[in-house]
Amino acid sequence: MKKVLQILGGIIAVVYVVIIVIVTALLLGYNQYKVTQFNNKSLIIINEKSAKYQNGDLAIFTKPNNDLVNINDEVFFYDVSNGEVTINLGVVTKKDKINDTETTFTINGSHEVSSSMLIGKCSDAKIYSKLGAILRVLESKFGYLLIVILPTLILFLYEIYRVIIEIKTPVTVKEE
Repeated sequence: MKKVLQILGGIIAVVYVVIIVIVTALLLGYNQYKVTQFNNKSLIIINEKSAKYQNGDLAIFTKPNNDLVNINDEVFFYDVSNGEVTINLGVVTKKDKINDTETTFTINGSHEVSSSMLIGKCSDAKIYSKLGAILRVLESKFGYLLIVILPTLILFLYEIYRVIIEIKTPVTVKEE
């Protein structure tokens, strides 16, 4: 029974370390808009229910080449207004190519968006149901504190306690 508990404890410890590493990597991958981004992939946590998405879904977008975005494509984009950044969903109604690397998209008929502010096309997104809600908690200040920092601190203090107990325990020498 003791061996089974040791194996189970080892498995839990490995899973815990993997979760810590993943969450830390996701937080370190934040871009200037506080969205996790690795190379051309962005992880968006859906905050509102719509016909296509549920609150708490995790959507992974690949930033498309400007030539692959067409009129009537549904896209997610960063909207910066009054110094605040929001992530919005809209339909491309017009496309103006500025040069080889820059294109301006008109979204919903009135909102002009630079291609640098485009996150990705909805048709190319990979959706993971409810995983975004878990990630939202893990990436929050209190979630990271309670799930990563606090248990690590407790383990550290426990190890210090064990070292102190070990130092205070008298050594007995057997005489032969």
